[in-house]
Amino acid sequence: MSRAAAGKVHRSSHRGKAGASERSVRFLTCTNFSEIMPSEAAMAFEDEPFEVPDFATEDLHPQLINRLKAAEGSMLAAKVRVSAVGDITKADVEELCKMLGANVQKRLESRKGKKSALLLQKAPQSSDGLDFEGFALLSGPLLGLPLPAMRMVQEEDHPEVALEEMLDFPEAEALFKSLPLDKDGICPCAVFTEELTRPESQVATFLMGRASMATTPMKSRAQLARLLNWRIERDDALGTLFFTFLLLVVLYFVVQENLIIPARQQAETAVSHYVSEYGGSLNGPFLHEHVGDVSSFWGWLGGSGLGALLGTAKPEGGATQFHVAGSNILLGDIRISNTDREGVISSHWLLHSDAAQSYLSNSTGDYVGAARTALEHFRRTTNLRLDDPLSSNIEVSFSMHNEQSKLLLLGKVTSLFMPTGILDLRVQTTSCPDRTEVSVSQLVVNLLMAVILGYLALMELKDALAAMSHGCRALLRYWGIWNTVDWTCIFLAIVTVVVWFTTLAHINSALLQSVREENFNSLTLSQEELETMQEELVAIRRWFIAVQVLTSLLTITVVMKFFKGFRANPRLQIVADALAKSVNNIAHFFLIFWTLFACFAIIAHVLFGNDIVQFASLGASFEASMSTLMGEFDWYVAVAGIKTGWLNSGLPVVLVHLWFVVYICFALLVLFNMLLAMVLDSYAAAAQVLGKRADAPTIVTQTWRYFRRMKETWGFISLHALARKLLNLDCHPEKVVTATSLSAAFPTMQRQQALWLMRTLFEEDRLHQVTEKVLAGQDSSSLFGHQDSDPQHIANACVPAFKAASKAILEEILPRLAVLEAKMQNSPCNLADAVEIRRTLQAELDDEQLAQGLQEVQMAMVKEISDPEKCGVDMKEMDASVQRNRNCGCDAMG
Repeated sequence: MSRAAAGKVHRSSHRGKAGASERSVRFLTCTNFSEIMPSEAAMAFEDEPFEVPDFATEDLHPQLINRLKAAEGSMLAAKVRVSAVGDITKADVEELCKMLGANVQKRLESRKGKKSALLLQKAPQSSDGLDFEGFALLSGPLLGLPLPAMRMVQEEDHPEVALEEMLDFPEAEALFKSLPLDKDGICPCAVFTEELTRPESQVATFLMGRASMATTPMKSRAQLARLLNWRIERDDALGTLFFTFLLLVVLYFVVQENLIIPARQQAETAVSHYVSEYGGSLNGPFLHEHVGDVSSFWGWLGGSGLGALLGTAKPEGGATQFHVAGSNILLGDIRISNTDREGVISSHWLLHSDAAQSYLSNSTGDYVGAARTALEHFRRTTNLRLDDPLSSNIEVSFSMHNEQSKLLLLGKVTSLFMPTGILDLRVQTTSCPDRTEVSVSQLVVNLLMAVILGYLALMELKDALAAMSHGCRALLRYWGIWNTVDWTCIFLAIVTVVVWFTTLAHINSALLQSVREENFNSLTLSQEELETMQEELVAIRRWFIAVQVLTSLLTITVVMKFFKGFRANPRLQIVADALAKSVNNIAHFFLIFWTLFACFAIIAHVLFGNDIVQFASLGASFEASMSTLMGEFDWYVAVAGIKTGWLNSGLPVVLVHLWFVVYICFALLVLFNMLLAMVLDSYAAAAQVLGKRADAPTIVTQTWRYFRRMKETWGFISLHALARKLLNLDCHPEKVVTATSLSAAFPTMQRQQALWLMRTLFEEDRLHQVTEKVLAGQDSSSLFGHQDSDPQHIANACVPAFKAASKAILEEILPRLAVLEAKMQNSPCNLADAVEIRRTLQAELDDEQLAQGLQEVQMAMVKEISDPEKCGVDMKEMDASVQRNRNCGCDAMG
């Protein structure tokens, strides 16, 4: 055995024995990582302990897996892996034969306390030799190689391979049968030892050849597929973060350019205020101040209402135009609609009536007078019943055009008379663009939006078609929550575009576009044209509402895509993780909260509904109670100002004070703070987990790595293409993936990309394992080498590992040392005993690594734990044991 190989085996053996709670691993991997990565980076991987890879145990028979577990830590396999076959001793062979022989069941009982009926039934009955099954395992999985019969990937619905088929290893079988076997087909230990101790023997040559194959860096095909999918999801999530931000910005500008909400809102508000507050006369009557019943409504309409709409008449371009609230031009006429007590609706156009036309023939230009004459005429006509005091609804509607703002407006003054005497007065104004021409800014933002959504649809369509081509299972796996969000976003965008073009088609109608013509005279419009114009405006209002709702839903899906992007970085995902962890507690909390909240709201409705309008109905009481929690309680301020101390219903005001104080103290100060505590507790737990992660860079660092990786992989086959091809088992059908096999499976792949993929496989797998161990509290050493680690987070993560390590070390080492010390002190030792003691202590305390480890555990626990006794370890005993171990080791070795 070479010195390097021997040192590697010896160091791994010592580390395996020093391991506290994990199974022993007695040798290091001899994989040549310098093939796929620089020497500096390869050194870290070469020191990793060897473990049987997953591709070597995948789909194996349970009997073979149990025998592999029983043969863990075989020194013979360790020496074969490091090309030290010549140093194999008889003890090594006997050890392997015991591990893979007939006594597997008993050893499993002694090591793990478990029984295996399968091993009892099928294990060979000889205990001093090796059968072919054990030889096949030694030639394959124990060296990190799959059995030849199991090197191909199996279909999901492929039947299980029989044990005999798994052991189809012609080369090893022929070699094994050439050995002197006993009657049971077992190779005795002596024969196997003789074969291995002769370097020129066929067995040694065969095993050396198999070991040389294991020096190539290998990973499983499943790991490659998982890595590609993980990296694609991670990069897609990061790209989605910036892509979604761009999409949201562009969507904002699309809304501003197309829906022109600020301009429409200002025009609508101006008309509503002008009609309701000013009315065409400074003396009134005003709508909200002077209207209380049907008669007073007609009085307002005949007074300032008609004056506001028809009072500002100016001849322009040979036609008379009526200006409403500045630059808004009334289109033609005003319609009066009345709904009587039986629900019969009657509509009338004022200026087109016979009474108005007769008045205008005598008083040219007095349109206000003509409208008032028509209104009085309608009210006096008994069969129209406009003056019915029990009318349920009266509506005044009119259309306008604002040339300067390029808007069409539809205004309505609605008075709803309740049977209880309550009157609901509203001035509703809606607007829409008056033209369909597209400006340069609209064209730019709309094209940009189309490009972004088109790119999103193209990428998703490619992935969907690739999944569809590989069957229903792949398609079902494709339809995850985030792909569903993406397709929902695309679908809503398409529907919104269709609805928007339908809206533009209504705006582009010939009748509505005629108002933009020069010398347009709205007074020449007939009643039928006016009816059609208002119907078009009502339809446009409905289509605009549909566009607004769809745009809102589209915005929700865009925001949900942000949460998809947050998955790219654990620091961004922390809020979502905190909410997810607290969702159960919050759900149970709200069961209690809503029960008590409903109780308070119902009590308020019952007690104060007759006196306080905010509690007049049950729905209003719920709304007022919630608003009170949010700090809006003007109603309470008004009630508190009552000086008599009694409400109108006769209840004392003190009941209001009592309800308010109890409600605020209990619901707000207690329950809401409990809710806040739940969320903060979950957030603190998520933050603690984040501090333990080894793969939690900042978003800036991750972005820099992302672009650096893009630069490194420029010209490579895209990961999406590789992942789609790997869905087909005909592409790279072997389980084992190497740089050479990747180049063979993908002929267009550069050698540099194959090496990059293998290097990334090992690096990402190592990082994932470190993170999983740290999160499970099993490993703390990896944290110390991380440059960005927070010391406090390291301490919090290391305490459980220190506690477990110290207990295990004391339980395992101190009893052994006590026995050896007693043997040295109380019994006369011959030369053989002294040599055995020296070797044992040297293996236990070589280079004082164990003593140093105990000291580090003690120091870390003293620094980070205020009360060391909470760990369950006596610090003084540990300190004494360290010194005792050192002294004992030094004396024995001396």
